[in-house]
Amino acid sequence: MDEKFTMRERMSGAINALSISPEGNLAVVAGREILKIISISKSEITETLNLRAGSHFNLNYSSNDVKWGNNATKQKVATAATNGAIILWDLNKIGRKAERVITEHSRAVNRICFQPDNGNILLSASQDGTMKCWDFRDPKNGARYRFEGKSESVRDVQFNPVSVYEFAAAFETGTIQKWDMRNPKALYDRKVSAHNGPCLTVDWHPNGKLVASGGRDKTIKVWDMTADSRRSLYIIRTMASVSRIQWRPGFENEIASCALLTDSRIHVWDIRRPHIAKYTFDEHDTTPTGFMWRNSSELLSVSKDKWFIKQNIRGAYRPFDLLKRNGMGWNVQGDISFTIDTSSRDLFVDESLISKPVNGSPKNWKRLGTKTASEEEIIQYIPPQSCGIVHMPLFDFEAFSIFAENYIISNENVAVACDINGELAWKMGRYRTAQTWKIIAMFYSDEPTETDGNESTHESVFTDSDKFTDDEEDDEEAMFQIHEDLSENISQSSEGDIDSLNTGTSSQIHTSTSPFNLKVPWKHESVVMELLNYYTEQGDVQMCVTLYLILEKYLNIDNDRIEDWFTAYIELLHRFKLWSPATAIIKACKVQNVRERNENATTINIACNTCFKLVNGTSGGSWACDKCHRLLNSCTICHQTVRGLYVWCQGCNHGGHLSHMRDWFAVEKLCATGCGHICVLQPLLSTLPLEEEN
Repeated sequence: MDEKFTMRERMSGAINALSISPEGNLAVVAGREILKIISISKSEITETLNLRAGSHFNLNYSSNDVKWGNNATKQKVATAATNGAIILWDLNKIGRKAERVITEHSRAVNRICFQPDNGNILLSASQDGTMKCWDFRDPKNGARYRFEGKSESVRDVQFNPVSVYEFAAAFETGTIQKWDMRNPKALYDRKVSAHNGPCLTVDWHPNGKLVASGGRDKTIKVWDMTADSRRSLYIIRTMASVSRIQWRPGFENEIASCALLTDSRIHVWDIRRPHIAKYTFDEHDTTPTGFMWRNSSELLSVSKDKWFIKQNIRGAYRPFDLLKRNGMGWNVQGDISFTIDTSSRDLFVDESLISKPVNGSPKNWKRLGTKTASEEEIIQYIPPQSCGIVHMPLFDFEAFSIFAENYIISNENVAVACDINGELAWKMGRYRTAQTWKIIAMFYSDEPTETDGNESTHESVFTDSDKFTDDEEDDEEAMFQIHEDLSENISQSSEGDIDSLNTGTSSQIHTSTSPFNLKVPWKHESVVMELLNYYTEQGDVQMCVTLYLILEKYLNIDNDRIEDWFTAYIELLHRFKLWSPATAIIKACKVQNVRERNENATTINIACNTCFKLVNGTSGGSWACDKCHRLLNSCTICHQTVRGLYVWCQGCNHGGHLSHMRDWFAVEKLCATGCGHICVLQPLLSTLPLEEEN
């Protein structure tokens, strides 16, 4: 294209502020040593007028801010000086252009602004903590209105573009206030504690309802000034303090900002994506001191590096384009979500097409239907990514939870514990796990297992392996080796004592039934250790921990390995919010580092359900909030604090004394507070006894 993306002009001094004429072809730049009119065209930037030529060089011309009049006063320019003076300049005046000097502020004036529909009304914000309104049609009188912000200084002030009598101001205390000029004697209409530290800048959204603010706390916040909410709608966190902000014309969700220190770039943010800038201009050597949108695509900026720069959005750096649009996420239930980039990225996208999709549709918009004389085209947005979710059952969350809640971990009776755990594993379809428990039960049974006829329980243990499901076939090879070792140990330990076996009992050796006597003292610790090693390699810490707890008195394992098992298992339990099984596992562990988890952070802090302030406990108990002095955990029937057994509905969070709740819900279904919630307490009414309160 013929038009350059960036044009620049170097001035004779550092620049503090700029303003654009109503037509957009002229701009005024101001600083401590400079006040000039600049002509802007498509091909060049030229200086047309030096307003300080022939003027006395005093502090009245050392400018903090400058504003160009509106359509009614196209030839008027106002400047705010560092000594508190406000000067009105007439560009049509012959000779010295200064028309009027106002010196009613006692300290520096930080910002000035003209009323949108009246170029004779000027509002000023000063370091002396006041805001003053001037009517230039009455040159003899002073300020028409005076507004006290109750702060050390007023950093910025801006008129509402829709309701021209309203204005917003930013204060040193971090608050922003909304005022109405029609009620000059009244206080502000609304006050918001916006920032932790000074609020340095504000700007009204073109809809007249939203206000954006920037502060020294490195945040940009968007507020709804028509609502009573104290929370901001959007928060953008920047890398440096925010000194200037301005909404982008024609794009209701985009706002530009520059920093007070350290960051020499101008960022354009989309408030819906606050974590990364959409566009970035990086042309200045030092921190920009001011900028303004000439239109939706061109930005004018100045800095103390003496450069006046015009930049086009099409030449801006786009951090968003560096983001990867291909992504993947995995949750604990085994669901994988993914996104795949299906678009071809184009650095130069016509922004005007995006702002008006009906008249000109970019590549991500698709026409549906046909356009008629009376109907506009229906436009549907096609996202640049394809998304999906795939379930990969690599982890059985349901079985893990059931095992965690129902496994026996006591080692008082190993055989009983193994039998119960084996039956549970069999019901859940974990046949190999059930077989493992049966084998352990045989190892550590005190009495031989009874047989019935020619069938043996031990035989059924091994024949159960024929019922393995397909998902366990991958591990058959590893388990086969363990079973071979098991058979070798059984045969070795039974050979020496075979003569002592009672051939007339049910433990008689048969080739098709049980080949061993359970009373023989086998040496099977090595087989158990191989089982533990196998489950460790498989990552089944649940089985490792449960096996260890049941066989703890028979095994000798170093504490480091035990701690690794328990730590991994407890983290899994916490991840699935299985708090009670996790507490039981911690309590059962003998390793001190693991047991300390139940001994640390045993204090429970509660917050007031009215003002949400943290309640500080006392030796006599905390029955009322320290801040609002409201009762805590009050009964919805008697309105007294419940000091004994407290019961509440998890649906509406209302509750009270157990006896009062039982009496109420014996005849009623709705909550006693009148909130309209149907509280279901049938299990409570039928099972819990009436207890006396403390």
